[in-house]
Amino acid sequence: MSLPSFSPADLDAVADRWNLDPELVGRLGPAIDRMRDVYGRVRDLATEGRAPEPPPVAVTRVPRGPDNPHGAWLYRIDDPDRSGSGPLAGRTVTVKESVAVRGVPMTLGSRLMEGFVPGSDSVVIGRMRDAGAVVLGTSVCEDLCYSGSSFTSAHGPVGNPWNPSRSAGGSSSGAAVLVATGQADYGVGTDHGGSVRNPAAWCGILGLKPTYGLVDYDGAMPTERTLDHIGVLTRDAADLVAFLEATAVPGPYTEGYAQEVTGLRAGVLVEGFGWPGRSDPRLDDVVRGAARALEKLGLTVSEVSVPLHRYGRDIHLPISIEGGLTTVFESRLQGNNHGGPYHPNFGETFGQAVADRPEDIPVGGVLALVGATLLRDATHGKVMAYAQQLRQRLREQIDRALCEVDLLVLPSVPMPPHPLPADPREAVIETDLPFEMHDNNCVFNLTGHPALSVPCGFVDGLPVGMLLVGRPGDDARLARVAAEFAERVFRCPPPPHHDLTGSQR
Repeated sequence: MSLPSFSPADLDAVADRWNLDPELVGRLGPAIDRMRDVYGRVRDLATEGRAPEPPPVAVTRVPRGPDNPHGAWLYRIDDPDRSGSGPLAGRTVTVKESVAVRGVPMTLGSRLMEGFVPGSDSVVIGRMRDAGAVVLGTSVCEDLCYSGSSFTSAHGPVGNPWNPSRSAGGSSSGAAVLVATGQADYGVGTDHGGSVRNPAAWCGILGLKPTYGLVDYDGAMPTERTLDHIGVLTRDAADLVAFLEATAVPGPYTEGYAQEVTGLRAGVLVEGFGWPGRSDPRLDDVVRGAARALEKLGLTVSEVSVPLHRYGRDIHLPISIEGGLTTVFESRLQGNNHGGPYHPNFGETFGQAVADRPEDIPVGGVLALVGATLLRDATHGKVMAYAQQLRQRLREQIDRALCEVDLLVLPSVPMPPHPLPADPREAVIETDLPFEMHDNNCVFNLTGHPALSVPCGFVDGLPVGMLLVGRPGDDARLARVAAEFAERVFRCPPPPHHDLTGSQR
């Protein structure tokens, strides 16, 4: 990375951008040059004696075809290490391409990051390897993760395993499909507003967004650090507990999972149903029926209310887009004003690509970039600050509800999977397809509560997800309820033409 000299024209451009006195800015040229020299010394100090990046591992780009019919795989590792021992020994993992796997290209579903290869694992993947897991490769995600559906990736759409003409959900789309079809035991993804739970619901598997901060986010693409979570997709609830034991901050996960569910109180969250213009009443009925069926497990079921839940998506938007403006675009995927870690090569690659090839920014990213810039400048961040205040009130309302009951129950996603659009770009511009599914899920990114999508039935032959939400740290308890539900009420079968090992019939 070279540090350029700044011309008078460069200084004039900055003065114009910030509406400053150009004469004053011009006179500051020598002081700016001294700052540039400091930047050079910091760069030299940080890179002196640093070991070279490890070489890429041998991978195969998996084309759409008989071995990848839904377009879910991105890269498969040619010779994955199967020699590990530990609690996850032999368990297979596919990783959303927004989560770093050492030596494997990490494109974020985008043309912008073509050629970038991380030199180290993300924390979550490193811990899974240490526990004996076998990392098979990476799976397709939405372009820069700016969609909750599965049609914006630069690699092409990801089809639903129950009906390939419909969305698999996103943005962790490929990981969900590979788990649902038995091609991996675990799918590791990121969840900013539902990006693990959306595809879990639409693909008929379990999707956990853990309690905020429980699983280290380092090494995954950040969007807005107070909303970002590592999430996990599985077919079996016990696997969730093994994942937490291996990757999360130390806690009594196995002990929590072993506790009986009899006597727990489930609260059906009334504001999670009947979204005007979005909820499918048949799906609402399936989830209400599943909630009543919790009584078969020994739970008591009643209704609870969280009035601000109905405004969660509105509260989420200013925080998400203004945080994303700062984190993704202005600080080049690094964020700032936090204690790190930071990843210089990651940020440089993205920043250079945005500067050189702005036409490769996905239309969803352009929407967020332009909208956040205009609205932040128009409001000077005041509405975002209001949203943060409302966020605290929302969290308090949910905490009060979770004093009355032990867990909340509501639909994961208000509607069944929509058809994949013929023109993905126009669908982002003209419709709400990339974001329509976020109403319920995004609330718990705001509040940080653990939220688990559990398969609970079908509408038109497509899976329906029931969302279980608990108190912070109750992740294992939610997994136990899910296990009991699968054992005694409903266990989702594999998608058509797939057995439980993923081999095609």
